[in-house]
Amino acid sequence: MPMPPQELAETWNRCSSRLLLIARAIGEPAEDAVQEAFLQLARQSPTPDDPFAWLVTVTRNQLLQWRRSGDRRRRREQTPQGAVWFDDAHRQIETQLDAERVTEALVTLESQTRQVIVMHLWGEMSFDKIAEVIGCSRSTAHRTFQSGIRTMRQRFEPSADARPGVSVQGVISDE
Repeated sequence: MPMPPQELAETWNRCSSRLLLIARAIGEPAEDAVQEAFLQLARQSPTPDDPFAWLVTVTRNQLLQWRRSGDRRRRREQTPQGAVWFDDAHRQIETQLDAERVTEALVTLESQTRQVIVMHLWGEMSFDKIAEVIGCSRSTAHRTFQSGIRTMRQRFEPSADARPGVSVQGVISDE
């Protein structure tokens, strides 16, 4: 039996923001992929045991499929210019400078590393769930996370122009 409408609405309220952050780390069009995942969840029977992990998997697969389709289309059309899949995600976050700097640094990371960091920190997913979504072991997901966090810390080492009172430790942590 598909998910009842009230439960679907509750799942939307509980998961959509975190899912959108994860989708933006993977690529664009993030909003469309999230909506498509929820439509598939509404039709899914039986309802998944962990709807959030299921939604992350469906959203990620949808974005990857759209990217591959776009790549194939561009190759067929033989145009050197194509759509930008990682569309300056830092411009979409309108918060203080520190968040912008973190987002800019995230965009420069390897795609899977960025996905693991976003899924764990903002999506609040365990390394077991991340491993399931990405298709790797829990230890690989954890090592990828730690490596990415190390890279991020190196980019945010205190410098002469750092603002007083701003702590990198509060922005990026190992856990």
